[in-house]
Amino acid sequence: MSNALRRTFAAGAFGSAMLALPLAGLAGTSILPDDAFNSCPLEKAEMETWFQGKEITLNGKVMAANSAAFPTKNTNCDFFKWSAQMFLWLTSPAELKSTGDMTYLFDADGFYDISPENDKGVRRFLKNDSPINNFLIRVNKQDQGVPTTIGETGQAGGGGILISQAGSLVYYGIHTNTFYGAFLTGQKAGKISLGTFFPTTEEDKTAVVEYAKANGLDASAAMALAIELKTSWIDASTVPDPENYIQVKAEVPKYDTSVPTQWTLVGTETRTLALIGMHIVGSVQGHPEMIWSTFEHKNNTPNGTFYYQSGANAVTEVNFDASASGYTFYAPNTPVNGVNVETAHTDKHGNIVLTPPATRIVPTSVVRTNPWGTSGPDANSATVNAQIISMNNNVLGNLVSGDIRANYVQIGSVWTSNGIIPESPLPDQTNSDVALLAPQVGSSRLANTTMETYFQGTQMGNCFLCHNAGGSPAPDGSFGDEELSHIFFDLAPLR
Repeated sequence: MSNALRRTFAAGAFGSAMLALPLAGLAGTSILPDDAFNSCPLEKAEMETWFQGKEITLNGKVMAANSAAFPTKNTNCDFFKWSAQMFLWLTSPAELKSTGDMTYLFDADGFYDISPENDKGVRRFLKNDSPINNFLIRVNKQDQGVPTTIGETGQAGGGGILISQAGSLVYYGIHTNTFYGAFLTGQKAGKISLGTFFPTTEEDKTAVVEYAKANGLDASAAMALAIELKTSWIDASTVPDPENYIQVKAEVPKYDTSVPTQWTLVGTETRTLALIGMHIVGSVQGHPEMIWSTFEHKNNTPNGTFYYQSGANAVTEVNFDASASGYTFYAPNTPVNGVNVETAHTDKHGNIVLTPPATRIVPTSVVRTNPWGTSGPDANSATVNAQIISMNNNVLGNLVSGDIRANYVQIGSVWTSNGIIPESPLPDQTNSDVALLAPQVGSSRLANTTMETYFQGTQMGNCFLCHNAGGSPAPDGSFGDEELSHIFFDLAPLR
């Protein structure tokens, strides 16, 4: 990161030591300052306990965080640490039992892929039993019969599509762990009575595991509790360093791109995809609203202007560099009014069509408007930003050099301070009186530039803008249609 783009200011005193770690995994990373104040320490000895064998190994297997034991007396760092461990766990190597092929844990037997909705609005759990993923386009509820594919090309909130500067479409997958599937099945059958929220306690975990055993269902890695994921991918052949990306093989939509104003869906083709983003959503003790965290590949997009705490008495401003190059989704020197502009979206037939006022389907130049999920131009965000940056620096610095996961950065995480789902009704009011009693903490402007590209900005909020109780009382606030979870209501039980 160019020193010419930084300005350092005096700030109040803080109580931690400066970060002084060899950042073996950070070569080439330009979005992550290496001198952030170490406000979220993570000793190597503690991180070793995350790994199987209690030793940090190259691309080694990591265990899930014990979500039912999440500290009730917590700090922001506990949430960022949980998120970091979960990402390393999800991207640990795993063997696909049905074929013996090696993949990653979130793509193996302990997880399900989630289908798009069919013509009746129903989603299905899909077992991971093939090394070829089916990232086929969602056709806006026009699919016939039972869906057998996962993935959607259009983004949430309108179906806008994203194209990299090298011309690759971005594909999306949705996934849950098998514990989530067992819980949903028991909850919808009225056989698991945990109240009105996702599982958060040791007792909740035990109830789900016992139901799964009694009904022939899998609930492995139960210590993670309920996990939802969304992933984003591009064609691996379009990046200059595919070896630095997590990859899977997938069947993806094939388009006739000869007409610049409409790409017509003509079938499918098999490609190797590279992971560029991951949303991780999970329930933990004391937080049924769930922790919402997001990760991106370090080469996705440049950061807009932001501040961070760079010393006990210093705040540093990092200005947006419009000339930045080498990013997957940013064209150098794009005019300010030309970034994060949607040029196309999917229609009900699965074709890609223009979004006015665009005149042809072209790549979007993308900038991370709110780096670290906070208000970029606000110096008051420096403290939270330093917490996220220092957690990244500690985690990546502790990884063995060459670990593929060191190419991914936690952009931020958000939750509520009291565990209340945002927009829950007051218990003594009518449903139309919505409580504003769920203070959102952490990355209050959180967005993933590959998933919410066109929903960034100071007025756009974060994950809870769309994922909330919607004024509905429990249990609908958790499980109702398009409320906290946007897949739970539509998912058919496993039995």
